Amino acid sequence: MAITIKDIADKAGLSPASVSRILTNRGRFNADTAKRVRELAESMGYLKNQSAADLSQKQSRVIGVLVPSEHTNFADEIIKGMRSKAYELNYELLIAFVDINKEQQLQTVHSLLSRKVLAIVMLAVDIEIADPVFNLLTNTDVQLLSVSNQLNNEIPSISSDNYDMMHQIVNYLYENGHEKIALIGSSNSNSIVSKLRRQGFIDSLAKHGIQYNSDFIWGTDITYQTGLDAVKHFGTPLPFTAAIGSADIISVGILNGAKDAQIDVPKDLSIVTIDGTEIAQITRPILSAAKQDFQLMGQLAVSALDEQELAPHAVFFTETKIVPSGTVTTLNKNN
Repeated sequence: MAITIKDIADKAGLSPASVSRILTNRGRFNADTAKRVRELAESMGYLKNQSAADLSQKQSRVIGVLVPSEHTNFADEIIKGMRSKAYELNYELLIAFVDINKEQQLQTVHSLLSRKVLAIVMLAVDIEIADPVFNLLTNTDVQLLSVSNQLNNEIPSISSDNYDMMHQIVNYLYENGHEKIALIGSSNSNSIVSKLRRQGFIDSLAKHGIQYNSDFIWGTDITYQTGLDAVKHFGTPLPFTAAIGSADIISVGILNGAKDAQIDVPKDLSIVTIDGTEIAQITRPILSAAKQDFQLMGQLAVSALDEQELAPHAVFFTETKIVPSGTVTTLNKNN
């Protein structure tokens, strides 16, 4: 049986795309890694297609970027970081929007692949393993990278540590006297990020001796309406003193929903938002936030692709910081 690039990649602990570029002398890569891959290829009896190698000498400097058409306010920040690093390293970005329609997703990915892009970066795009799109992406020699999301072990990722983030938020609220805490917008069972956040939330409550109430994890969609509906769903008086919004747009919905229901923020309800983008700064009161460094994620994405040493299982975390502001109050122990 003929040895394939995937065989070499498995042995080397790299992605097929990285091995392919090393064997065809495309781009920059660590000298020791390149030597190890070439020695593996030779020892395993791999013979590259020389005509394909000759064609590949005109290396693509274009990075394809998939962005959800349900536009998230942090995607702009990631793209801003990618653009600055791409300019520095002489790459171009080709941005394509995808929605939940599977046929449209396939068409968009086919279009990017036909442009001979160096890599495809997915910004907070959720693709299930059973999807035809996932099969198409993972059976190409184009490097894949997920940013602000984790898909599975086959695709490297750059994101915040969502599990640790929840510990930071719960610790912050607990230190301010809150024990009845809701998590809004993370009930999606198919999302790895949601799973990590839920588990971090539950484990952090347990660490502080707080009984977990499954009813307090509510809402699937990352929308403004989810925040509004959450307040209506729980009614008044609210059964919790603090709510964590899984995105700024959700937290704005919670804030405005509370105002509509004549619930005083932060006196009667404290809110911590996840993301901490510009939208969190224009509310009144300003939202207290678990701020993610989206621009750094974008910069790291381009740098990692330029270095071409992304193993399939690689996971890179950027720092999350709690930024206190006007939507969290300190309760006394009698509340």
